[in-house]
Amino acid sequence: MKTIPELIAEELKGAFAAAGFDEKYAMVTRSNRPDLCEFQCNGAMACAKVYKKKPIDIANAVLEQAKDSTMFSEISAVMPGFINIRLNPVWLAGHIQKISEDKKFGLNEAAYPETIIVDFGGANVAKPLHVGHLRSAVIGESVQRLARYMGHRVISDVHLGDWGLQMGLIITELQERKPDLVYFD
Repeated sequence: MKTIPELIAEELKGAFAAAGFDEKYAMVTRSNRPDLCEFQCNGAMACAKVYKKKPIDIANAVLEQAKDSTMFSEISAVMPGFINIRLNPVWLAGHIQKISEDKKFGLNEAAYPETIIVDFGGANVAKPLHVGHLRSAVIGESVQRLARYMGHRVISDVHLGDWGLQMGLIITELQERKPDLVYFD
């Protein structure tokens, strides 16, 4: 499923083309000024260099073509050539409804599935167990479930324990207590 900026860009591509400009300039981003708008298109400024027109004139021409769209509650052209956009809440509610009805809740499967190896640590068998040991296990399990959900092949392993000093101490203790075990020949 496409993102909201991609859907807005599709809508603006038609407006750019109808106004006589190349639709590649219909690039949409989230606004860095949410007090002014939710999304913005700065394509009129790049377009102005090619078409030798004022950016605000291009923005107004595109605006004229897009003003009747049900996607927007407000669309305006402001100096020097920004196109400011606010989404129509009714359109947004409909889009959210489509996402909720989608089997994957709008998440796109990986276009090129990969094999992902997740190696995450488990509890150290040579130390007392506590809730902190669960953190990496929960994170690792979550990462592999998300990757599988997106269509990737996942190989995972829980790394148990510490093969350093603590394991050496356990082996030494076992050897002292049970020297007759076959492992110590």
